[in-house]
Amino acid sequence: MNPTVTAVGLHVSLGEDARISVAHDASAPWTLRAHPAPAPIAGWCVLELTRKAATLDQLTAKESQEFGLILSKVSAAVREATKCERAYVTCFAEAYRQVHAHIAPRHESDARTQGWAVADLYRQVQSGSMAPADQAAHEKTFQLITQHLSA
Repeated sequence: MNPTVTAVGLHVSLGEDARISVAHDASAPWTLRAHPAPAPIAGWCVLELTRKAATLDQLTAKESQEFGLILSKVSAAVREATKCERAYVTCFAEAYRQVHAHIAPRHESDARTQGWAVADLYRQVQSGSMAPADQAAHEKTFQLITQHLSA
């Protein structure tokens, strides 16, 4: 990985496995990745703490600060790349007990992404009762997101 320091103060490293490491210093304790297939919506990302911690209250003060700052930057990159009006952020750590947040594009024109309907969409795609986002489009959108973060 070749780290890049962005204009917004993020250290971004793009890995060969479609993950990027992001941090406000060279330690890069956070990893951003495209939601693995099947993705409910093109541009759905997951921000994950690199070290093991199951709940937000287990974050250090520095990690807590970075989490908020990085989520803000990633949300802006998702909005830019997908042209969505808002980016939803959810953090359950239920099925995967590790601090991570889902960042999902919210399009006014797509009722499936409005409010808690996005959670229904997620469950429907995961169960196979609804078609996922086109994988090629999802990967291309994630590349755009990483470009916005690296700008």
